[in-house]
Amino acid sequence: PQQALALAARIAAAPGLRFGGLLTYPAAGGATAVEAFLQSAMALLADQGIDCPIRSNGGSPDLWRAHLVPSATEHRAGTYVYNDRSMVRAGECSAQDLAMHVLATVVSRPTKDRAVLDAGSKALTSDLLGFADFGEIEGQPGARIVSLSEEHAVVDLSACIGARPEVGDQVRVIPNHACVISNLNDQMVFHRNGIVTRVEPLAARGTVW
Repeated sequence: PQQALALAARIAAAPGLRFGGLLTYPAAGGATAVEAFLQSAMALLADQGIDCPIRSNGGSPDLWRAHLVPSATEHRAGTYVYNDRSMVRAGECSAQDLAMHVLATVVSRPTKDRAVLDAGSKALTSDLLGFADFGEIEGQPGARIVSLSEEHAVVDLSACIGARPEVGDQVRVIPNHACVISNLNDQMVFHRNGIVTRVEPLAARGTVW
């Protein structure tokens, strides 16, 4: 809170600048700590006559606990729109709630235990988020995406249960981190039971600087 006050005071005193408020992005389960921080910081700011109209909290895992931070004026959540592997692991959704997949094609089967997909770090992201692989191939239990180049993914099939994908087969990859996928692609294809219903541009794609 003291550092927030110091920064706010500096902004408020600078010509051409206006202090707009406080923004937090806590780890999951941090609602109590965020509320304590906001209350303390707001009190310090009020003592110095600095208005704090916006108190922003965030994170999809804590979206359902936003009521535990009454000092916040808004809650920013993004991943919940699609969900991803990390949200399933955290217990925030089930596999049935996963709405985003990356459709990839098997372009090579150099050995019986290895496949190469036409989706690399530019499509799947290199984010692990604590996982040991770069996404989960739906319907291929035991298959693991073990490495990425920019344009391709290498899949270890040695523990794959059932039929293994062959060259030309398309697979659906459940991403580790949905947020980055949205920033790496130009379009989102919506479908119901495999029938495309619409294609939408990702208008904010790349606007991260």
